[in-house]
Amino acid sequence: MSLAKFSVENGVLINMIMIIVFIFGIYTMIYMPKEETPAVDFGAFYIMVGYRGVSPAEIEKLIIKPIEDGISDLADVDYISSTASEGRATIYIQMDPDADIDEAWNNLNTEMDKVNDLPADSDDPFLLQMKMREVNSICQVALGGELSDNALRELADDFKDEILELDYISKVTIAGTRDRQIWIDTDIHKLTKFGLTMNDLSNAITMRNMNAPGGSIKIGYADFLIRTLGEFDNIYEINDLVVSMDANSGVVRIDNVATVRDTLEEAETIGKLNTQKAVNIQVFKKAEGNIISVMENVRKKSAEFQDRIDGLSVEVRNDGSIRVKNSISTLGNNAMIGVVLVFLLLWIFIGWRNALFAAWGIPFTFLLSFILMQQFDVTMNNLSLFGLILVLGMIVDDAIIVIENIHRYREMGYGPKEAAIRGAREISWPVVAAVATTVAAFMPMLMMQGMMGKFMKVLPVVVSMALLASLFESLVILPSHVAELGGKKNYDSKKKEHRLHAWLVRNYRKTVKKALKHRIRTVLILVVAMILSLMVMFSGLVKFQFFARRSPRIIVLNLETSPGTSLEKTDEIVTQVEEYILSMPEKEDIEAIISTIGKYSENHNDKIDTKNAEIKLDLVELDDMKFSNNQIKNRIRKYIITLPELYSFTFKDGEHGGPPTGEDIEIRIKGDDLNRLEEIGEYIISEIEKIPGTTDLETSFAEGKKEIRIIPKHDKMALYGLNVRTVSSLVSIASFGVPISKYRGSGMDEYDIILRIQNDQIEDLSDLENLPIRTMNGDVIALKEVADLEIGAGYAEIQHRDRKRLISVTGSVTTYKNGNGTKT
Repeated sequence: MSLAKFSVENGVLINMIMIIVFIFGIYTMIYMPKEETPAVDFGAFYIMVGYRGVSPAEIEKLIIKPIEDGISDLADVDYISSTASEGRATIYIQMDPDADIDEAWNNLNTEMDKVNDLPADSDDPFLLQMKMREVNSICQVALGGELSDNALRELADDFKDEILELDYISKVTIAGTRDRQIWIDTDIHKLTKFGLTMNDLSNAITMRNMNAPGGSIKIGYADFLIRTLGEFDNIYEINDLVVSMDANSGVVRIDNVATVRDTLEEAETIGKLNTQKAVNIQVFKKAEGNIISVMENVRKKSAEFQDRIDGLSVEVRNDGSIRVKNSISTLGNNAMIGVVLVFLLLWIFIGWRNALFAAWGIPFTFLLSFILMQQFDVTMNNLSLFGLILVLGMIVDDAIIVIENIHRYREMGYGPKEAAIRGAREISWPVVAAVATTVAAFMPMLMMQGMMGKFMKVLPVVVSMALLASLFESLVILPSHVAELGGKKNYDSKKKEHRLHAWLVRNYRKTVKKALKHRIRTVLILVVAMILSLMVMFSGLVKFQFFARRSPRIIVLNLETSPGTSLEKTDEIVTQVEEYILSMPEKEDIEAIISTIGKYSENHNDKIDTKNAEIKLDLVELDDMKFSNNQIKNRIRKYIITLPELYSFTFKDGEHGGPPTGEDIEIRIKGDDLNRLEEIGEYIISEIEKIPGTTDLETSFAEGKKEIRIIPKHDKMALYGLNVRTVSSLVSIASFGVPISKYRGSGMDEYDIILRIQNDQIEDLSDLENLPIRTMNGDVIALKEVADLEIGAGYAEIQHRDRKRLISVTGSVTTYKNGNGTKT
């Protein structure tokens, strides 16, 4: 029995199938996961290790090299990229496209467990598996207003807790807050007066601030546990702690030589919203979450939170659901227009009933496609919606062919059922072949490699599902409906044709006759047309981009000031730029300015340094913009180049259509000598600058802060019973302070106790040279007795690629041509 006969003879079953598809299709369409981009696994891993206060050169030697050596035998690795920056090591591992990511993840953890030669005082390695949902947040929320840092920190924590209570929220990250700390700011002059050292203070605090178990004891008939309680209950106990006692100095307490403060840790970054201090919060959703409904809940909660707190401003920016809603709206509008056009055109040629049957196939096919997408774990995202929009014009082709053939049999005098069976059966294999060839045309996209291949795989899958759904509708659903609802009245084959139909047929016949009569001329015309098409394509007249670059709603400006610039000074420069932006005529197109001082992001890697800053401009909707994206950039660029304090700057697009991509221009130079690599990089930039359309050219090489190098006098150290570690810890305390113990107070939370030297007491090299240090026999000497100090130049960061030092030349392109032009 043919499919057509089965369809016609089982009308009730077919109708039930159609109803089920519509019910489940609508349900699936409403509740299936919706997100901005496909949930692609990057096939990459990050390893991050913190080592506070350590220079990039030492990070390279002590952290990067041991880890690179330890994971060198990891199988199926495409490349390893490492960055050593001040106080931080980052290793990025990109796996081969065909690698088993779960197995590679397990192997990486195993290899990292074997790396046991990292410095004892560095942070434990943090491993992260890169996934699209882990990297791309669904929105950014900025909390600002005329509030203190402490108040903003507490409000950010409260807001985070409330957002995490919402359905389908996976994590919330906070930037721009500072943890509570207890600072012991030491007066080095008073310390010297009493013959004490920083180590004396450290030992006194650590030996006092502890609760120690003492086992158990039986007294009489009762058993008792023994505990020694020594932890500080409040900061007054720290002030009263006795450091030393002798006949000359008497009792010396902490408050005799230091000031104890309950405060916040020093800011690593500063967050701002529209020039006001702010806390920036990133929100991420779970895989099964619907980005539209999740964002509605986030916006609602944000509004409620703002209304509860006087003086608080809560801004939700970079809402990913907006782009998804726009894509869904585009699909709906195109589908509606398609239904109307199909109905009107077919009405002219084969009547309104048959036109209605063909048009009916569009919503049925889409709903069945949504069901199939759900079963194959394909979410509704911008790319899958693009696939449905792309295939919209194809899904009615097979239905039109089947209906037209059934219509022909009706004109031949067959009844509705017989015509439906004969017409659908006769044309079924040609229709299957037509759909199969279209599906086959998309199959090569499944074989694309790398990140682009993973990202693009969604497109052929969705297109194939939609085409197969349309094939099912045209061969199974359609014949039954035509047989039942196609009208009982026999067609009149001699019925007068529609005037437009007759005109089209008449002219078509004339054209075909001429083409057949002049075969050689017809073939030559086709060949010439094909050659001209290829010439136009490869001449550059037709611009080529794999993913069309749209005008993004977010402009990202990365700034670098001179090496060693303080966080406060960088903030002043950023404020100048912000104020200029707010004075521009183009400010009407800017909804918000979100700034982060102390870091910027580059390829999902945070560049943390007091000299760095990032300014994000959140623009109005594209239709409401009075100025173009490039006009805004150019206006800002002209101002920025007049600022002498700026070392470099680059513009980035905060959003783009398609998978994560690199820079427009990226050239890698590998070698061992960084200075030589920098010379080559500058030469390459000078040559590329001659190419029109290239902007924002820079190398990844940058001078770092100046270094104060401690050169031990090993013979003197041995004489006084000292070692390099003792000297190093003393200098660390002098430079940025070190955590020496934990403070709990009356609560359960722990806070670091930081031992520091007062900021205004280390003003030049001589202050460091005269730091007191205690020898093995108890005498106090100056640091300069056992070490020389010198100032030298350092690096901002040191990059590796496959275990070789690397410098990259990057830039942007404002003029786009085809694949052989400026774009490359």
